[in-house]
Amino acid sequence: HGAIKRTGPPMTKLHRLARGVDRSNGALASIELMLCQVLVVGFALLLLVNVILRYAFSAPLYYAEETAIYMLIWMTYMAAAASIARGEMVALTILTDRLPPRLREAVNVIVHLLIAAMCVVLFQASMSWLRAPGTSYDLALTLGLPKLPFYTIMALFFALVTIHAIAHAFLGTVRLLSSRDTPGAPSTGVSG
Repeated sequence: HGAIKRTGPPMTKLHRLARGVDRSNGALASIELMLCQVLVVGFALLLLVNVILRYAFSAPLYYAEETAIYMLIWMTYMAAAASIARGEMVALTILTDRLPPRLREAVNVIVHLLIAAMCVVLFQASMSWLRAPGTSYDLALTLGLPKLPFYTIMALFFALVTIHAIAHAFLGTVRLLSSRDTPGAPSTGVSG
């Protein structure tokens, strides 16, 4: 987490708000990671039980592979959202690393705002797709259930990334307002 140097009492409320945003963003990322852990355990158990039933009893679970695929998709999206929240996604920083710290922070704020804007558009598109008549009648082959609950991960992912990107943009803005120079400050988090 990047430290914010306070310039005086007027920033106190802003810093409290920033700490709250930082904690909330971290808590949301923790929930995402917890869901990933549950899915990983469920995924492993489902495949283990299926292998045992298939080879020991010649009675595999016919729905195991399709369910495992949906679990893997949900795990991937949740892990990606948590990685974005924690600032752990791969980034190409060849140009921004050469910028002065304040300009680098300003670029990070702009990038996070662009990510948020893009995710809002993609959230709206995914919601339109989820509401489409064809989507609601699509059934999972082996489960016999509607695929709609499985498809909602896309809209959920874009909503979560929007929240995380806005949080990062806000925290970066607070760092810009709070410090004349923030050498080495990462692009996420507020402390102090």
